[in-house]
Formats: sequence, C-alpha cells, structure tokens
Amino acid sequence: MASTLEKLETIARLTNQEVTHLLARAIELGVDQLWVQTIVDLYLRGQISRKEAIQAVGLRWVERAEQTRDAILEDVRWGLGL
Repeated sequence: MASTLEKLETIARLTNQEVTHLLARAIELGVDQLWVQTIVDLYLRGQISRKEAIQAVGLRWVERAEQTRDAILEDVRWGLGL
C-alpha cells in the first residue's frame, strides 16, 4: 500500500499540481470532515439543538445523521424482537 507521501506525489503528478497545494487541500478537507463529525455528534447527544446543527453543517448532514440513527435504532429493536 502506498504511503501518504507517495499518494500525494502521484496525485500531484497526475493533476500537475504542487504537493504543498495538495497537502493544504487535504488538511482543509480533513478539518471540514472533523467539523461535521463533531457537530453531528454534539447534536445526536443532545448537546446542541437541531437548529444549531443545521446552521453549522447544513440540513443534508443533519438529516443523514438522523436517518442513520433511526435505521440503527430500528435494527436494534428488530434484533431484540421489540
């Protein structure tokens, strides 16, 4: 399996971009993903309101989290025969 640096170098070569630019973009994408995860987790634990979560990450992410939570709860209920 290729290392992170090898992947960055390959992407840079294939897209004709600088590795430093790609690294900055990768950090930005990672922070964005961490932000969404944090906000959704806070919402699902009841630490922030639905409105606050939507304002922070958007309706799509909140609805996706709700649908996932509901599906898991339904599976648990089915598994327990409830």
